[in-house]
Amino acid sequence: MRSDSKRLGLIERLIHVGAGWKTDMGDAGSAGQLDEPLRHLLDGLTPSVLSVINKLNDGGNRVWIVGGAIRDALKGLVPHDIDIATDASPEAVIALIPNAIPTGIQFGTVTVPPREGDGQVEITTLRADGEYIDGRRPNSVTYGATIEEDLERRDFTVNAMALDPVNRTLIDPHLGRNDLDNGILRAVGDPMRRFKEDGLRVLRAYRFMAHPSGPYLPDESLAHTLHDGGAVSLLVGVSKERVLMEMERLLTFPSVEDTLVRMERDGVLSVVFGTEWSVVSPEGLDDCFDDEVNPWALRIARFALLLRRTDSDSRLILLDGLRMSGQDRSAVLAVCERLGQLPDPMDKGQLRRYRVALGTHLGAQLAADRCLDPSLANSVHNSLMALAPLKAGESPLVNGLMVVNRLSMEAGPELGRIKSLLYRVQVESDLSDAESIWEAAGELNGPAQMWP
Repeated sequence: MRSDSKRLGLIERLIHVGAGWKTDMGDAGSAGQLDEPLRHLLDGLTPSVLSVINKLNDGGNRVWIVGGAIRDALKGLVPHDIDIATDASPEAVIALIPNAIPTGIQFGTVTVPPREGDGQVEITTLRADGEYIDGRRPNSVTYGATIEEDLERRDFTVNAMALDPVNRTLIDPHLGRNDLDNGILRAVGDPMRRFKEDGLRVLRAYRFMAHPSGPYLPDESLAHTLHDGGAVSLLVGVSKERVLMEMERLLTFPSVEDTLVRMERDGVLSVVFGTEWSVVSPEGLDDCFDDEVNPWALRIARFALLLRRTDSDSRLILLDGLRMSGQDRSAVLAVCERLGQLPDPMDKGQLRRYRVALGTHLGAQLAADRCLDPSLANSVHNSLMALAPLKAGESPLVNGLMVVNRLSMEAGPELGRIKSLLYRVQVESDLSDAESIWEAAGELNGPAQMWP
């Protein structure tokens, strides 16, 4: 182990932004000054990541930052997670970092749980993979690979870069940086081989095309493999849970329309949703995005729009087939049913009823309706933002017992209808006491519209 003074020197080197930063392009280039985005990435490493790097380095091991953190940093995005590659064996990693969890120990992966204010850190031992028999995992792994050999098993060149935080070098043997700068998505080696290793990479390819750091256009080889090279058929063998997770990530990106159109053309949406379903063409889905719309509401809105021409029974079967959670499934179905039913933005009563009736689905509903009628949806949104909270909150002030006692009636369907009407009156008129609700209900003329 190093002395404390040497360890301090290492930390200072890790966080210091100065001269001497290098780029190692393998056979493709020579050393030079490391770019500001990568210096900024290293300068901003969290205490958890620095601790991992420090412990592995002090143990005499090489360490690299790999994967999406480098890609995102080079495109000016804030990386969410840091993945570490090391030449230390999995056993050595656990010995040096006792709190590491063996999340994928058979493939050389352990995970350091997040500390307060930090994200988790995934550490994987450099390896070469054997054959991929099940289309997801190799049947064997061999440790002792070089960082260049390890990068060869990555999916796309923009994800096949490694950053050495100690020696200040970027390892980029597949020219991922060049592809990143030119907006090109290119497989590492043969695209079909990469997809056969894991069929989900087919969906990952489309997700990266729409990634906020892009957009990226596939190179000729990748485009051919996806369109008519047989890659899409590999998705059939991927679990629905993994497919859904990938689709959910895609649908939260700001701009997805062009990518979804390509997926429709390449037959991917037919695999995801099933050929028997009437899936709407994805044109217009970019209109759903707004900085104020949270990711959950955005993907619910886009799922609803994609399925809006499918009948309600078929939608339920389809969403069950995707293994969508009950909460999300209910939200998608509810948004589908209410499409095109926006309130009058000048009618406060309608606005109040609309806000209460939609509840947690409000953001998703407005996002979806923005695609159908942007002007009206935005007007409704602005009116809702200016609308004051209900004086009595959202709980009904008149309950069933009060109705029974006042009207001398028995429990039954009619009781439920009266309660619903009284609640509607309470919300639309923004009333704060039961007697006012009864008076307002008594003044209604004609057939009463039930709640909601």
